[in-house]
Amino acid sequence: MSWRLGRGVKSHSALRALTLAALVAAVGQVTLGGVVRVTGSGLGCPDWPLCDGRVIPSLEISTLIEYSHRLSATALGLLVLATTVMAWWSHRDDVRVTASNTAALALVVVAAVLGGITVLTELAWWMVLVHLGVAELAVACLVVAVVAAWNADSKTGPVRTGPGELNRYYSLLVVTLVGLFAVILFGSYMVGRGYGSVCATWPLCNGSVLPQGEAFLVHMSHRISVALVGVLIAGTAAAAWSRKDQQPSLAMIALVAAGLFIVQAAIGAATVWTGFSLSLKSLHLSVATLLWMSIVLLAAVTFLPQWLPRRAHLGPRLDSVVKGMAS
Repeated sequence: MSWRLGRGVKSHSALRALTLAALVAAVGQVTLGGVVRVTGSGLGCPDWPLCDGRVIPSLEISTLIEYSHRLSATALGLLVLATTVMAWWSHRDDVRVTASNTAALALVVVAAVLGGITVLTELAWWMVLVHLGVAELAVACLVVAVVAAWNADSKTGPVRTGPGELNRYYSLLVVTLVGLFAVILFGSYMVGRGYGSVCATWPLCNGSVLPQGEAFLVHMSHRISVALVGVLIAGTAAAAWSRKDQQPSLAMIALVAAGLFIVQAAIGAATVWTGFSLSLKSLHLSVATLLWMSIVLLAAVTFLPQWLPRRAHLGPRLDSVVKGMAS
């Protein structure tokens, strides 16, 4: 009995460590993807899966940046695979753990394939957008996997308050989550179309709220949509803060999310004021991913306790079926 208990504790700790490592690797992968994009290194390796027909690429800077992105993708894939295997081995009866890790693995595989297609289509903006969307969804699944791993075997149900207040908080959180994801994709569309640097002033676009011309209008629309999502994040943070007595973690995560949005807005402004510095443009996507993670984390901590693991052990039921057939 004590051996089984010790084994369970060790596997639980291993799962926590693996999921957290996979999440860190995923954030690093998205960050590297941003570096590849802002430095124009996407075609540093013009073919796929090899790099210019070779396993070991040349030492040109653009090639090394793109190749490092591919190597990190491989490392991420192996890490998520190991995490998923561990999840099914040690917590197969907890759907929160197995489903989040399996979904993350599937999305990482899809993202890898889309990465190859992106290169083969010579960085078509719509493929870059889809690639980023899948990558951000993979990050979201890994955030959920981390929360699920930390709360595996938990018997604690959701903390409930007034039904009306709870429903408003739930609705606002979901709308904020969808809105932020849409804004991230809109930003990718804007950059992919070549409109990322057309507005040389901030917060207005060349002195106008609604400038003339498609490029200027798309860029300004992105800024307006970011402001609207900021309002949603503020509202969600306030709603989460109101539940701090029932769930203190929600208030802490909400404060982090609000802080990250302020930092993200400041980086966006600084990017314009510095003449679109490459380092700030890369940092802009990284902080956007961290902001996305914070809102997903808020959603995971809010919703996951409502789906407690249903321990339906298949083995004993199969044994009883076999015994019944034998008799």
